[in-house]
Amino acid sequence: MKRIIIVDGSDSDIRLMSALLTRTGYEPIVVRDMEAAQQEVMKLSPGTVIVSAMKFRGDTARVLIDWLKAEGYKFHVLAAVDNLIPMEIIDVMCDWGAVNIIQRPAIDKQLVEMVDKYAKSENVMFFLDNSLIRRKSADFRCIEQSIEKIGATNANPHSKP
Repeated sequence: MKRIIIVDGSDSDIRLMSALLTRTGYEPIVVRDMEAAQQEVMKLSPGTVIVSAMKFRGDTARVLIDWLKAEGYKFHVLAAVDNLIPMEIIDVMCDWGAVNIIQRPAIDKQLVEMVDKYAKSENVMFFLDNSLIRRKSADFRCIEQSIEKIGATNANPHSKP
């Protein structure tokens, strides 16, 4: 089950978001302040989404996002916002680093769609380009050179001479 952290202070929004996410197969983890959010973030696997209110008990989404960046976490943060003007939305997404916003009046219509867009399974496989992961050993360099030589040829191991 995919875990989603909800950082919010509003009981009604927490109930609504938790119900929507649970119904669609997510495991919402509700926290109400920065300290609890930090504790939960440290337990998360890659691909988890954080839904944060612009302001919650004693802090803001910006402080949370700045902390995530400083600690090297790369979780997607969705900011739950009241009706903002376009310049405020740009500030939240560009300057703060939220990947997207959810308008509070439209939580029931936007939340699951946005979370689905950014949440990744805990079993996500990462694909690399065609390059090899570099190793320091002389043995590996020898293997890598052999692979590059063979790869540069037009040899087909299945063709008959």
